[in-house]
Amino acid sequence: METMEMKIVEDVKGDDIGPELVVHWYDTEVQVRGVMVVDSLALGMATGGTRMLPDITTNEIFLLARTMTIKKATMGVPVGGAKAGIWADPDVKGPKREAIFRAFGRALKPLFKANIVRYGEDMGVNHTDVEILGKEAGFPPPPPTDFSKEIRDGEPLENHFTGYGVVVGAKAACEFFGIKMAGARVAIEGFGKVGGGAARYFVKEGANVVALSTIKGAIYNEKGLDMARLFELRKTFGDDCILKYKEAQPIQKEALLFLPVEILSPGGRPYVITEQNVDRVKAKVISSGANIPITDGALEILFRRGVHVVPDFIANSGGSTAGLSRRSGLTGDQAFMAIEKVVGKNTREILQAAAKERVNPTKLAKDKALEKVRQAKAGKLEILPHEVALKKFRELVGM
Repeated sequence: METMEMKIVEDVKGDDIGPELVVHWYDTEVQVRGVMVVDSLALGMATGGTRMLPDITTNEIFLLARTMTIKKATMGVPVGGAKAGIWADPDVKGPKREAIFRAFGRALKPLFKANIVRYGEDMGVNHTDVEILGKEAGFPPPPPTDFSKEIRDGEPLENHFTGYGVVVGAKAACEFFGIKMAGARVAIEGFGKVGGGAARYFVKEGANVVALSTIKGAIYNEKGLDMARLFELRKTFGDDCILKYKEAQPIQKEALLFLPVEILSPGGRPYVITEQNVDRVKAKVISSGANIPITDGALEILFRRGVHVVPDFIANSGGSTAGLSRRSGLTGDQAFMAIEKVVGKNTREILQAAAKERVNPTKLAKDKALEKVRQAKAGKLEILPHEVALKKFRELVGM
């Protein structure tokens, strides 16, 4: 335990932006520990997801919180970036799971009451978990609406939005660089809400999903996967669906990143593509469901090689755009239209600017977003009230 304590304390290296707050908590009754990171409050109350895995690090949670800061600033939303982590098995169920999120809610309560932060879902955490922690912390769930209840293709709308944005980003990049989406081979890391949504909409665009992974393994068929069959298997077997699908070759999960495909969509943990393995990447376009899947050094190498990377915080901003749509009173159909406009526009604009300046798009987009945060910290940027920001969002998407 002493080694873990030391690693937690020494794991984060901040800068002039943040993190502004790192809070570790430990519940003696449940015997579970967690961390809450608030990267920046310069643009407003911080928001982000909660990740529950046994091998997270504080630095991972901080880097994800920083990505939320960048994402919100890029979107022009008056919200800061945050992230939380819980060191626990994501498969724990029943009363023990509920006790973990009640403990997290109690730890979060002072920060919520101070209007500092609010947390949602992320890897290993579901909507019911967030409802439990929210009730314990004192913030009620949003009122039910037709938007939040709607089912499409047998899945709740929330299972569509982020993955749809990943496809919108990939499509914009393909169009910008003259790559055909129809018939393009696609490898998708992850087959949960985000990966499943991406797979669904890549297929609708005429692309050919040839590889998928879950925590149980990965499969590959160079001729393509039967996604309708895999969705059916997922309903019954969850992550084991790929073990039940026999019309594909089992491969190592890491090998999925280096298959001969036109489009790659990383959707797991941070920094799976590094300077050490980047030379094995064969994809022409990368549009990520995950945050920070590629190290800065690897991004620069990919740029020099002519691999086109949609900045991750743009590619996976469909969920955040849908959240704005819901708060703006839009319908589900209008939310899809908003994602197409916002993600498509942001992708095209940063690719155009990066081509003009001859720099990699992710670095340019990060620099622009962080400069906005610095301007806000210095009092040189007007922070719009939420209602005004929502009005501007509706104007932006033409609704």
